[in-house]
Amino acid sequence: MTKMTSRQRVDAAINLREPDRVPLDMWGTDTRLVDEFYFQVLEHLGWEEPGQFERPGKTAQYVDYRLSDLLGCDFRHITAKGPAGFTRWTDDEGNSYDEWGIGYKKMGEHSFISKHPFPEPDVAAIGRHRWPDMNDPSRFEGMAERVRDWFENTDYAITTTTPVSGLIMDVYQYLRGTENFFMDMCSEQKFAHAMIEQIADVMETLYVNMVTPLAPQLTWIEFASDYGTQNAPFLSPRMYCDFLKGPESRIFAAVKKAAPDAKIFMHSCGSVKRLIPDLIEAGVEILSALQPLAFEMDSAALKREFGSDLVFHGGIDMQQALVGAREQTIEETRRRIADYAPGGGYIIGPSNHFTSDVPVENFFALYETAVELGKYPIAVNAK
Repeated sequence: MTKMTSRQRVDAAINLREPDRVPLDMWGTDTRLVDEFYFQVLEHLGWEEPGQFERPGKTAQYVDYRLSDLLGCDFRHITAKGPAGFTRWTDDEGNSYDEWGIGYKKMGEHSFISKHPFPEPDVAAIGRHRWPDMNDPSRFEGMAERVRDWFENTDYAITTTTPVSGLIMDVYQYLRGTENFFMDMCSEQKFAHAMIEQIADVMETLYVNMVTPLAPQLTWIEFASDYGTQNAPFLSPRMYCDFLKGPESRIFAAVKKAAPDAKIFMHSCGSVKRLIPDLIEAGVEILSALQPLAFEMDSAALKREFGSDLVFHGGIDMQQALVGAREQTIEETRRRIADYAPGGGYIIGPSNHFTSDVPVENFFALYETAVELGKYPIAVNAK
């Protein structure tokens, strides 16, 4: 098969055609390197200077396209930033507040939510709350110019990553608490619907403002919401449909109107198979994470059942294979290629960020194996 550019390769894969090889991803919403692991990789390579420091305060703060280019990855990723005029403030108890009014405290290297701005299910409080201004142009400064440069001067596929950590379900929990989120859907439904609609309004405004100037150059637009546990979805398909499907469909439709040629990408960890039909109906076109050891997440079965409607992204096991022996990573990569890649519709990557317990040699083995075995026609078979 004739060698393709990265952009051609990804375009074929996401339109369910076979490219010259399976596309490779790094530095997306769920394909980053946490800082501790990233610096292990730099040391392994003998690189003294780190890449771009783009995500202050996150567990994966750096983006380094030298590394992804070295391994043959096919993407450039971009997202909105926080507003220029906002400064976090700290109260007398040491809670540091973000622009949503959510309070955080630091424990070791990581922050945790210590104050939820909606302790009670008060509908009127939703109207009184000071919500982030998603029309602030400072959030999007420089994005259009950078994307245009990538589009005109490189052949990489270009995507937006998540500008907020999560979608409706996740933001609701930040604002109200996890237990209250689930209880509200049972016993405070008026409040739950009002809160969900408000969050959806804010997120729709943010995403539409972000993607509109970039639309002609974008391959896909990334969303994330962790619907799954190891053994089942967090909520039933009925509850998803009753509370989240409509508002999420509205967000996806608005984004598709702004960027009609870009695909809707959804990251969701865990066991989510039971929600997939409704996610497809809501507008999801690319499903990521594909945590293979979670219940009902067998890769061959997912491809067989949903491969005509979905593009699959990720799927390399983080729970055993990538933290195990190098041979396990090679076999894991081979198996996912065999299951997901035939007929196109697969982009390879980890099922979540590379963490510090991943041996560096396994990181390289994943991408090297993908380049070697991911060539079309696919010649490896599932065992």
